Amino acid sequence: MSVDRTIVQSWLADFAERMRGQDETERVLLSVDRAMVEEFPQFFGDAELHGEVRTSARAHWLGLMSTIGRTTLDIRPPLEAVDGARTVAKRGYELNVLLKTYRVGQRGLWRHVNVLLAEQIRDPELRGAVLVTFWERCSRWLDNCLDSLILSYFEERERRAAGIEARRTATVQALLRGEATDEDLVSHRLGHNIDQFQTALSLWAERSYPASTATRVLARLATDTAAALGAPAPLTLISGSHGLWAWIATEQPCEVGALPAPPVPGTHLAVGTPWPGPEGFRRSHREALAAQRIATSHTTVAALTTYRDVDLVSMLTGDGSIDGARVLIEREIGAIAGRSDNASRLRDTVREYLANGGNVAVTAEQLGVHTNTVRYRIQQAEHRLGHSLEARRLHVELALRCLAAYGDQLLPPSI
Repeated sequence: MSVDRTIVQSWLADFAERMRGQDETERVLLSVDRAMVEEFPQFFGDAELHGEVRTSARAHWLGLMSTIGRTTLDIRPPLEAVDGARTVAKRGYELNVLLKTYRVGQRGLWRHVNVLLAEQIRDPELRGAVLVTFWERCSRWLDNCLDSLILSYFEERERRAAGIEARRTATVQALLRGEATDEDLVSHRLGHNIDQFQTALSLWAERSYPASTATRVLARLATDTAAALGAPAPLTLISGSHGLWAWIATEQPCEVGALPAPPVPGTHLAVGTPWPGPEGFRRSHREALAAQRIATSHTTVAALTTYRDVDLVSMLTGDGSIDGARVLIEREIGAIAGRSDNASRLRDTVREYLANGGNVAVTAEQLGVHTNTVRYRIQQAEHRLGHSLEARRLHVELALRCLAAYGDQLLPPSI
């Protein structure tokens, strides 16, 4: 026996009213997140893109819930979803990435709704009728929205393909992939000295800013940050509707620890450490994105996050790799990271000294040497490093432990 459509309609109207609350919406977004991670393991690595997808998914859900209980569907693509489609185009992704994101999100949503209806409707006939109607309306919503989003995607692609911005974007992406090898040509195309030390920034604004305003505000913040470091205007690249990437070039490594927090409320800045040349361009950028990921994991997002302040957390929570360990070793103990017997003895002594809490006598006993030998080696190490061991104790000890675990393959090749 078929279920009266008015009953189905009434049930869906009540369901939609309940599901628009913040807690229920968050549960839906978590289901979509899980589906995304299954399909795209790297999904959470890009904090800005993750935020765009989440914002778009929230807008779609609330829009669907506002109309699904009505007799006639009122389908209007959310502005947040349009921004998300434009971000996919700005990042240089093909259209199939946008379409696949929606298919995967729909799958996560469908799993969640199936569980909800199984819990809330005991009558199997009513549950089946509600499922069919829900699925039909959800599919119509997404199909109609995608028509507009695909149009927005191609409009953005065409706009960016038409000018200097497209060439700059292609050059920056090639640099980030390690494919741009002619440094003079790269510098000419970008108007940016790629041979100098590169300090990368990742800037983003809160959603209270309109997309057009956010880009302008962040560009100004990037320029002010470069000026605070005594550098010329930075190379910038729009990374999303509310995000900007930037690189600052300086003749010498700049002191990012002295940077002030962004003065504009609702704007945020993540900063990599200065590294030289094209490899430094990529390395500092990876660090800035890692710092951003950690910053956006907090309930209250800091206005300024430098990678050097969170590098150990980064290595422990998902951004660590053998390359990350190699960078840590080069930066923290590069001055004693030689392959000679003397450098090896210095490292062994420092490692044991730190592991023993700075106890010279215990360290000497373990190494089978005189206490004065330990003191002399510690003085040598501190002289080469340019600071006391206590000044960077945790970082130095972790670098030495990484080297002990991985072996000489992590020693800098130039030493």
